[in-house]
Amino acid sequence: VVTWRYEGQKSIAEIAELAGCSECIVFKILRLHRDFGHVNNPFARCRGRPRSLDQHDLMYIRSILNTNPSLYLDEIQEQLLTTRGIE
Repeated sequence: VVTWRYEGQKSIAEIAELAGCSECIVFKILRLHRDFGHVNNPFARCRGRPRSLDQHDLMYIRSILNTNPSLYLDEIQEQLLTTRGIE
């Protein structure tokens, strides 16, 4: 959106059509870029519930499934509990 606006010299309406969003969203993105230098608000609070699994847990699950792709969910959960202490 930012590149289309400043390098491509596109109008707000053109950007909205290209991005498949409303003009209001385009204005919000451009305002965030102007105010913070990127398109998300660094002061906004995280929403929702904290994640139960971190990246290391997900990598562990991937490695288990690469080794044995036919495991059932309960077997994966059991291995997570015994090796990583995650319920």
